[in-house]
Amino acid sequence: MNTPNNSILIDNRSRYTLDPGIFSDIWDILTVHESLDPGNYVNLLLTDDDTIAKLNKKFLGREGYTDVISFPSDNKDIPLLGDIIIDVRIAEEQKGTGDLEFEVQILFLHGMLHLLGYDHLSKTDKKSCMKKRNFTSTS
Repeated sequence: MNTPNNSILIDNRSRYTLDPGIFSDIWDILTVHESLDPGNYVNLLLTDDDTIAKLNKKFLGREGYTDVISFPSDNKDIPLLGDIIIDVRIAEEQKGTGDLEFEVQILFLHGMLHLLGYDHLSKTDKKSCMKKRNFTSTS
């Protein structure tokens, strides 16, 4: 499943059906506000099994599940920004009474901001990420 502009290459291995447009909406906002090159793209894996826990352990040295992981591309010769993995089952648990697609959209935004160099551990970057997150919530 790819989005209409093929900037987000989606591999949905989860049992959930999600509208690809939820990712395009975030992409379009970031294209404007972060000056993304039109040729940039990202790989997005949607999962609901042990995949994210295995990646979390293997690459980040952390035990257990998480909602989203992003890996920036090391190859600056290609327009790939990186890979984002979202555990849709965790998103389902986190959404509470909210909408699953909105929760997944926020996780995609979170992953994209990491690929663009924002780190939520820095107070300045955290404020910037929250502003962008709030902006997309009201768009």
